Amino acid sequence: MREYARDDDGDGFYEVHCNTMERIWVGLRNFLRPFRGIHKKYLYLYVAMFEWLYNLRWIDFDFLRRLLFPPSTYFPR
Repeated sequence: MREYARDDDGDGFYEVHCNTMERIWVGLRNFLRPFRGIHKKYLYLYVAMFEWLYNLRWIDFDFLRRLLFPPSTYFPR
């Protein structure tokens, strides 16, 4: 049985689908395009920078609150 999309948590958004990897590769290609060719020795640095920027979209206020403030400051006892 082939699986093209899966909604694990039932919220209506399909977290796993076959276009996820294609979207990431297209994003990386578009990210690298302005640099007009880079040496393969430094490719991993550009990929790491793209990965950081890609994951930055998941940072929201709640994440920053949990990161910056210890649990005792936002969980009253």
